Amino acid sequence: MFLSLNWLKDFVDIPKSITPEQLGLKLTMHTVEVDGIKKQGENLENVVVGEILEIKKHPNADKLSIAQVDVNEKNSRQIIFGQMLKVEIGQKLPVALAPTVLPGNKKIEKTKLRGEISEGMFCLDQELGLSTEKKNSGHFFDKNIKNGISIIEVLKLDDVIFEVDNKSITNRPDLWGHYGMARDISTFLNVKYKILDSKFQFPNKFQIPNSNFQINVKVENFELCPRYMAVAMDGIKIKQSPDWMQKRLSAVGMRPINNIVDITNYVMLELGQPTHIFDFKKIKNMQIQNSKFKIQNKSKIQNSKFKTNIIIRTAKNNETIKTLDGQERKLDDNMLVIADDKKPIAIAGIMGGADTEIDDKTVSILIESANFDSVSIRKTAQKLRLRSESSMRFEKSLDPNLCEMALSRIIELIKEFCPQAKIISELQDEKKYSLNQGPIELDLEWTSKRIGKKIEEKKIIEILENLGFEIKKNNNVLNVTIPTWRATKDISIPEDLVEEIIRIYGYENLDSQMPKITMQSPEKNEERLLERKIKNILSTGAKLTEVYNYSFISEDQLTKFPVDENNTDGKLSLAIKLANSLSEDFTILRPSLILGLLKNIKTNQAKEEKIALYEIGRIFLNKQGEINKNSTKKETLFFQEKNLAIALAMGQLSNDTENLFSQIKSIITYLLNSLDMEIVFEQARIIPIWLKNSVTAAIYVNNKEIGYVSILNKNILSDFGIKKQTAIAEIDFTKLNVLAQKQKTKQFMELPKYPQITRDLAFVLNEKILYNDIKKQIINFSDLIKQVELFDIYQGDKLGFGKKSLAFHIIYQADRTLTSEEIDETQEKLIKYLEYKLEAKIRDF
Repeated sequence: MFLSLNWLKDFVDIPKSITPEQLGLKLTMHTVEVDGIKKQGENLENVVVGEILEIKKHPNADKLSIAQVDVNEKNSRQIIFGQMLKVEIGQKLPVALAPTVLPGNKKIEKTKLRGEISEGMFCLDQELGLSTEKKNSGHFFDKNIKNGISIIEVLKLDDVIFEVDNKSITNRPDLWGHYGMARDISTFLNVKYKILDSKFQFPNKFQIPNSNFQINVKVENFELCPRYMAVAMDGIKIKQSPDWMQKRLSAVGMRPINNIVDITNYVMLELGQPTHIFDFKKIKNMQIQNSKFKIQNKSKIQNSKFKTNIIIRTAKNNETIKTLDGQERKLDDNMLVIADDKKPIAIAGIMGGADTEIDDKTVSILIESANFDSVSIRKTAQKLRLRSESSMRFEKSLDPNLCEMALSRIIELIKEFCPQAKIISELQDEKKYSLNQGPIELDLEWTSKRIGKKIEEKKIIEILENLGFEIKKNNNVLNVTIPTWRATKDISIPEDLVEEIIRIYGYENLDSQMPKITMQSPEKNEERLLERKIKNILSTGAKLTEVYNYSFISEDQLTKFPVDENNTDGKLSLAIKLANSLSEDFTILRPSLILGLLKNIKTNQAKEEKIALYEIGRIFLNKQGEINKNSTKKETLFFQEKNLAIALAMGQLSNDTENLFSQIKSIITYLLNSLDMEIVFEQARIIPIWLKNSVTAAIYVNNKEIGYVSILNKNILSDFGIKKQTAIAEIDFTKLNVLAQKQKTKQFMELPKYPQITRDLAFVLNEKILYNDIKKQIINFSDLIKQVELFDIYQGDKLGFGKKSLAFHIIYQADRTLTSEEIDETQEKLIKYLEYKLEAKIRDF
């Protein structure tokens, strides 16, 4: 939106000491965001009135002409021009004298064009920044105007235009006109505000006695049209509006059209209330009372009694109207229209119809001043892709009381421009609305606390009263009545009043203080921290790729991955089936993360030689879980837990799987060792039903089973369409988190004072005996044995069938220096013990 400084001065005395730049800054700090400031005469100092003395064709260019122009200098200036403007000898028009710079940084230099000198340029309104219209236009001055005089002086280009950001006044319908904006300016400048009193007042409570014309207004839905005012006038003469009005409209980007249309635009920009004027003779079905005759398209209003109906209704589906922009628009039954007895004559609050448009022959008019529902106008404008200056204002919830003020102002200006014009109908004013004007109780002590500073009671009352609020004091409480122009959607609670006080008082006048609160670090979420730590270890250290899969699977996937024995006959005893699934592919909550990883492997196996994935997420089983803490009843939720799953896939199914199994065990060992946990792989005691025919090991930490690791057999992989050998692991994240929280904090330990002694022993034993079993036996045999490390495994023909060799570093240490005799004695006893316990024999070859 554009604001004219001269226009604002009609309603507020702005001190001369305040520059436009200072006023723009104050507007931004107190009321609205000013995007830019433009001085009308800027860069036009060397543009003057020039009179054409002679015109001749350019000798070297068919489309160029040469003019001799009198600009009140000793000699005339030669100017070369094209065909953009049609000019004649004797005409006076704006001439830019070279050298100069026009608006838009357009440089005008003395130059040669096809061998001829040009000492300036004839200027279009667009080049001077006086018009934004696409069609070229220019000023031609009266012959009495002196040659060489600056166009700044002639056109009185002494205004300053402020460009305001529309978004900053979305919640302020009172600021969509100069009158409302001036009210705010007067308040924060603390200067006098000039109330606009229209010279025209409706006599006899808005009725015209002995009227020859009757208008019947029918509002079918007062929610969509809370107020509709209409009155007819005759004796209208269409002509150009006065020069002062044209200049004001042009200054704020509005193109002057004719006196009647310009008046409606002027009042809209002044008060913020859109209005519309119809050519009265073009409204159909004007009926003679008590007669069968009809008068249509009469150019004069006779002495007979006439009647016309104006109906404010919603459109019929597929009803059409040709709007003022020449477009035929299709309407629907959600759009509000102004209609006569036959058809729509305007789209309410947005644009009038072409059939009732004002033209040069118009002598009688119907003036509409109305208020429309903001939501309805917004939806209609969007659906029709037709957003006008009028609709932009109605979208903001205008004050219904503005209708009367705008109508009075329009009639006043019409009578000023057309002295012979007269009102020929009674005023129609259909209304049904109510505004919440309070009062709001504003506790002054509470206000000071909210602001953070005590502002004098006198100052608070002064600010609110200058903004139009009515104040009644009751002890330390102000009863504040909201003015109608702020009651539509802007002010409703005490906090709104506090905001008004602060913005006018000035945010810069408030002391900046840090809030007085106790700073506490947030409570640690240990589970989330552990999850992030694990992700860092697996992604960066182990080079695995994290995936996020859906929590849903299909029944087909479940048949390949039975959760329990009952799955074999189609029952879902542990799987949870959704009552309202998204699709057939997402009917069951996942009972394991492995299903998603297998699907990922199948999708990527043709593209990657080796696939290494992991996922952290929840699984769900149809058994008793935790109690629902968010329910008032003691409801039990389905069992769910967070798990960590890892999957490795590589090579062909026919290849040896031992290497892959070692790799996934190494990754799990690396992960848990990074978390300062000791891991043990043991033979799984309870194996998931779907892993019965696969090589599977249980994962133990601190003697507690937390998961399993397995090489999937070919049948399972074939069911899932996987062509690579695949190893998987699934760890209970909840158990892992509990163990992590019990981990003792690492503390510094002094280096042992006495040396360690290492001896190596290799045992031959049954291949079914696990490494962990013999390790436990060794380390628990004597207090002198501090550590046991496996460094070699061997199986071969020399050992015999079903035998293997395990070689260990055995580290001895005590709180004294050990002797060789002590260690030899302990080892001999250890060998005999293992031979007795595990039938292990020393390997001596």
